[in-house]
This record gives sequence, structure tokens and C-alpha cells, in this order.
Amino acid sequence: MAGSFEAMKAYMDSAIERTGLSGIDCIVYQDHREIFRHTAGYGEMESKTPVQRDAFYNVYSGTKMITCVAALQLIERGLMLLSDPLYFYLPEFKDMMVKHSAFFIYPAKKHIRIVDLFTMMAGINYELDTPEKRKLQEETGGDFDTREFVKAIAKEPLLFEPGEGWDYSYCHDVLGAVIEVISGMSLDAYFQKYIFEPLGMMESSFTLAEDKKHRLAPQYSYDAATGTVSRISSDCLGRAGLRHESGGGALIMTADDYIKFADALACGGVGANGAKIISEQAIRLMSTNRLSGKSYDDFKKIGVPDGIGYGLGVGVCFDPKASGSLVQEGAFYWGGIGGVQNLIDTKNRLSYFVGQHTFRSPVHLLRPYMLNVLYGCI
Repeated sequence: MAGSFEAMKAYMDSAIERTGLSGIDCIVYQDHREIFRHTAGYGEMESKTPVQRDAFYNVYSGTKMITCVAALQLIERGLMLLSDPLYFYLPEFKDMMVKHSAFFIYPAKKHIRIVDLFTMMAGINYELDTPEKRKLQEETGGDFDTREFVKAIAKEPLLFEPGEGWDYSYCHDVLGAVIEVISGMSLDAYFQKYIFEPLGMMESSFTLAEDKKHRLAPQYSYDAATGTVSRISSDCLGRAGLRHESGGGALIMTADDYIKFADALACGGVGANGAKIISEQAIRLMSTNRLSGKSYDDFKKIGVPDGIGYGLGVGVCFDPKASGSLVQEGAFYWGGIGGVQNLIDTKNRLSYFVGQHTFRSPVHLLRPYMLNVLYGCI
């Protein structure tokens, strides 16, 4: 049962002043019920307008967890296996090259598997300014779709042999393309039919209708040197092309919608309305650490604490003692560069989402503290 959340409110209010962020909206569900909601700071700093609870956010890499759930649905339906070679679905990835040094590349000894996309172990990079992607931009004027973008990715050498390292990358964009090929639907259409509509998430998409654009939260950029923010365009910076539905980072959502998704995962794959989007077995598979050796060492380079690993597209707490956190073993998460955060704790049927619109947000100054305060409140 939920306890008092006064400490959570106090922390959020003080954190805005301490970090220099614009504003945040935190919503927590337990067992399909909202147990906490609080906004702190400003939605628009210039006019001192409070954070709007119906605001839309670019969730950036918060998209990744949704893409991975969609792909797990295909596995549950017998349409693909984690062990399948990627080229079964995207033939352009059959004969890949691996970059050995700045001057030498060689044919890959292994094929990329579907599981390598989930786990970021495919050897794909996360660079937008590459010769092949520049060529695509020039030839199309930026008017290209997900499949065209992924074909450009396939023309670039891998950073390492598939399955032998870890690198944060466009893996989940490629996984989104796999979903499109298998389902015969655009990624947005698939999400709408199999995740958003069943859960009643009526305000989630890769595009925002004209009559809703006034609700798109102002977006800021964080300057780590000064601890201040400056206003930038509210356009999604995770979208490479006009028709690119990025499975890695381009959904636009409200906090109320995202928490419905997180709540369903926390409660065995079943939403508050009774709709089931995924099985408990698939959630357990998703939230099990799959990294060891070099891949785990590579993962640690992005600054995650001890005791945190990576499963099928999510960070996983596999050793709370080592992490020094109150977060429970088996809890999983992944946020976005715009500052949104999530956490799913299946043991406590607890879900957490923080809406924020600060590009390159200093999440490390906020997230671990807020989660400890959260667990202290429940």
C-alpha cells in the first residue's frame, strides 16, 4: 500500500532549483492505481507557466522499450525467434563488414541475430553523420522512411563482430524495421493496433495532430558547464527523415499514456482495462541481464552503476546491494535524452514515469535520488 509522498514532493521541488532544470511531471502507479502525481518547476520558463499535466513530450529513447515489447509480441505469435539471423527479414544485412581500424575492414564472421538487436550487441553504430546517411539525406531531401534509413545503416561496417561487444546504437531502429517487414504494417500502425489502442493510449504516435501541437511541451537544452537551460525547438530530434518512424527514439506521448504502458508491464502484461499486451514469461525474459565479459564492460562505459545490467532493450537491476540503491532486484527501465524516465517493478506491481523536456538532461542528478525517495515512500 502507498504511504505518504510528502518527501517525494519536497525532493522534486528542491531538485528543480538545485539542478537548474525547467520542470518535471512524475506519475506513479501501483497495481493499476495512481498513487502519486506531482509537477515541479515550469513547463515554460520564460512566462513562468506551470508544467501542464496534459503536455506532450518527445520521449526519445523511451520509445525503445515499446519497440522491444512489440518485437516480443511477434516472438509470442511464432513469427520469429531471438536466434534468427537478421538477414531472414532484412536481406541487406546478410554480408556485413567489420571495422578493424581506421584503415581496415573485413567480412564479418558471424551474422547479426535478432537477439543482438534487442541487446545492442549487433555492432551497429549510433552516428547520424556518416557517408551513407549523408548520401541518403542528399538523394531524398530528407524525405525517407524507416526501411530506407535502415538500408543505409546496412551499408556501413560494424564496430565489432555481432554478439562480441555492446554499443548503444540504432539497433532498435533496425528492430522496428523488422517489425514492419513481418507485420506488413508501418511501425506506428503496429503500435496503435497492438499496444496503444488495447491499453487506451489514445495520445501516442510518431506524429502530432495540428490541433494538439499547442500542448507540445517547450523543449530546452541543458548546459552542463553552467547548470542552466536554453530554449530550443520542440521538434523531435530523434527523427532522421520526414517519414522515419524511429523505433529507437521518436514517439510523442503524454505522461498519462506512458504510465498506462508501464503499468501494464508492472502487472504481468495486463493493463488497468484488462487488455493483455504481452505475457509474464516474455517480461521476465526481457528483464533478465544478458551481458557478461566484454559486453558488460562496454555497457559499464556509459556510466551505469554496479549491479545494473542490460536485458532485451532495458536496463536491469540484478544486484541491488552492488548498485547501492533501494530499487528492487528485477526492476527494469530505460529513459531518453530529453530527460523522460521510467521504472517497472513487477514484484511490487509498481510503475513510474517522469515527463521532462530538457535535451541532454542531467538525469544522473535526478533519477537515482528520486527512485530512492520513491521506495522510501511506499
